[in-house]
Amino acid sequence: DSAESAPLYVGDAEVLLSNIKSYAQRMKTVNSNGTDLAAWLSEPPAVGQVWHPSLTTREHYDLMKRKEGGYGGLLSFVLKAPKKTPKVYDALCLSKGPSFGTNFTLVCPYVLLAHYTELEWAESCGVSRHLIRLSVGLEDPEALWQRLDRALAAF
Repeated sequence: DSAESAPLYVGDAEVLLSNIKSYAQRMKTVNSNGTDLAAWLSEPPAVGQVWHPSLTTREHYDLMKRKEGGYGGLLSFVLKAPKKTPKVYDALCLSKGPSFGTNFTLVCPYVLLAHYTELEWAESCGVSRHLIRLSVGLEDPEALWQRLDRALAAF
């Protein structure tokens, strides 16, 4: 099969090499930003619950993570008023998308994307259809928080 034997394109190899060289520093920033954002999201009265290892399973996570590791940049939250979720989501001045691991923050309605045809099942497992997932990037955490705070305060 030609796909198995195709050589790595030199441009892709250069990007991979660049990314590898800066990976440790990028992850340090993402870990810090994720922890900061999770803590901030725990405070607004509009937020019902936040899921991030630094808040929910820290003692278990600490047993597994590297000594110099962090809690990651992936977190989820739900609002106390779930019907406001679409308006808050639309008001978030963040890139929308279902991926993670980019240098910039992405937000998505994860359960709606991943389980659209089985929302009742997801909710029977304790996962709200109104869950918002954030994949935190390298931006200034204060700027991220201001964007979230504006969207939450608008409704």
